[in-house]
Amino acid sequence: MRDLVRTRRRWLVALLGLMLVAASCAADDGASDTAASAMAEAQAAESDAGVALADAQAAAAKAREAQAAADTAAAAAALAQATAEGNQAAVAQAEADLAAAQAAAESARADAAAAQAEADDAAAAAAAAVEAAEAQTAAPAPPPAEDTERVLVVGVPGDIETLDTCCANFIRAHEALELVYEPPVLHRTVEQNGALIGAAGDLMPRYFESWEAHEDGLTYTIKVRPGVLFDDGTEVTAETVRFMTERNLNTPGGANWLLRNIAFIQEPPEVLDKYTLRFTSSEASPMVMEHFYMTSSAIIDPKVILENATEDDPWAMEYFSRNVDNASGPFRLVSRIPDQEVVFEARENYSFEPQAYDRIIWKIIPSNAERVQLLKAGVIDVAIALGTEDFAALEGAEGVNVQRFPSKNLAYMGMGNRIAPFDDKTVRQAVSYAVDYDDILNNVYKGEAQRLYGPIAPGSYSSLGDSIGYRRDVAKAQELLDGSSYDGSPVVLSIDAAKGEHELIAVRIQSHLADIGMDVEIEKLASPVYAERKVGENRMQMFIDEGLPWIDDPNYTLSVFLLSGVFGNYTQYVNERVDQIINEGWGILDREERARTFEEAQRIIVDDAPWVFLALPDYKIAMRDTVEGFVLYPNAIPRLAGLRPAE
Repeated sequence: MRDLVRTRRRWLVALLGLMLVAASCAADDGASDTAASAMAEAQAAESDAGVALADAQAAAAKAREAQAAADTAAAAAALAQATAEGNQAAVAQAEADLAAAQAAAESARADAAAAQAEADDAAAAAAAAVEAAEAQTAAPAPPPAEDTERVLVVGVPGDIETLDTCCANFIRAHEALELVYEPPVLHRTVEQNGALIGAAGDLMPRYFESWEAHEDGLTYTIKVRPGVLFDDGTEVTAETVRFMTERNLNTPGGANWLLRNIAFIQEPPEVLDKYTLRFTSSEASPMVMEHFYMTSSAIIDPKVILENATEDDPWAMEYFSRNVDNASGPFRLVSRIPDQEVVFEARENYSFEPQAYDRIIWKIIPSNAERVQLLKAGVIDVAIALGTEDFAALEGAEGVNVQRFPSKNLAYMGMGNRIAPFDDKTVRQAVSYAVDYDDILNNVYKGEAQRLYGPIAPGSYSSLGDSIGYRRDVAKAQELLDGSSYDGSPVVLSIDAAKGEHELIAVRIQSHLADIGMDVEIEKLASPVYAERKVGENRMQMFIDEGLPWIDDPNYTLSVFLLSGVFGNYTQYVNERVDQIINEGWGILDREERARTFEEAQRIIVDDAPWVFLALPDYKIAMRDTVEGFVLYPNAIPRLAGLRPAE
């Protein structure tokens, strides 16, 4: 954390330097009073910012102190338990854990004391600077120059995993790619209950100017918009799109999977003229055009690929994983300090709407608590990826707006369908009846979530909503469990340790299942370990997870999460009839017929209970009240380029 604070201080010192230069220039022009005023205000502003940063550091240190104290208490409890049980090996391990926790607590207390002292010093310096500023002169500050740079500072929890459109699998990568590469289509913005959303299924042109679906259900003729430029002035043409599609079909990433398994495009399109091309699918799909809104279809420059290709890497994947070269989107990437900062700069020759900001600066701040403190202090303008407790800490904060949107993000508890006792459907049904869903909605999500009843989110055109699903019925759960193969052994519920909400859910489910005599042990795993356990050999018995379908369609949702054998089917659920419905559903293009077809699949899945269907948590984002224009798109990836200064 000290390195992070030092980095931010350098940034603030640079800002102070600019203000001092402005003051000196004013003095050169003979405006000595104005210069003195600007100098004093700059010193006061720098001191105020120092206070904010020091306060944030102190708060984060106190949070570490509290966590260390909790770890110490947990280790002491484990030692007491092990001693009571007479397990000498466990006693030795618990003693070691307690010693380590006590050392961590002592270190955290020292950090907190040092941080608080630094905050006190900064506050005193700020008070002195303000007093000096008031004494200097009462002259008003000069009006800002008309060419003042507009900068948006965004606090993000982690760095960018890859900068290659073909192979982005994580949110930070998608957030960055949407700044620097242009997609062919995007969802039209509509207002819903006072919030701006991208309307699912309602596409508007970007570098695709128009498209026509042919009667065969397989062929699409697409016109590329003339005059769309890369950063160096090179124009995007039909050949650019053909080359990009060929690359996506020959690289092992999400772009390949979407083309081949969602759009059923197995070959690059045919170029008809400079701006016209024809895509042909091997099978009918209602999602050919819809899939193009994703970052995997954002356009990159073929000549850059060819310049950086090698014999072992013919599509320049290694180069593009680390570089943005000749951007097509609204911004170019101009600098990147790993795990600290990424700077994006507005392109002068961008082909679409003008950018509201000259630069967007990402500050990489892993601690949620620190992002909250810096947002409150006005050091950052937007805080990405906060949790429920963080938003609670922002409630009533001056100058901060929290925007809230209904979401189709599926929160569920998965049960390993090939792992005892959850290889028994009756056990899974018993668990589904035992869970108190209202308890989770009210006490974990604080009412900021909807109930999920089945695999398709309510509000989707094919969802059966609350006509299906489980409600808490302890007597029914006990009856099912007593008649099942469950032998009374403890079961393990695994969670990603980085997700605080999931731990809160796990603790409540542990209590719910205790009511029917099922002993649940909670296993907290580091994020990489949790991710590996979802798909590796050592699968988890039970786990809390979330999944957001990026296309609002039953084929897409079920194909990603519940089709047998697919990567995202983490519970290893198999039902031959469900597979048959999914596979036959692709050829049904009529929306009403599709809804009827997938009604059966939803009822089968709910009866099989591979998941405990929990909730649809609201999407929330926190910004300073000086920023507006946020739109929630179906994939819930923040399009930061669309933000603008509040009017």
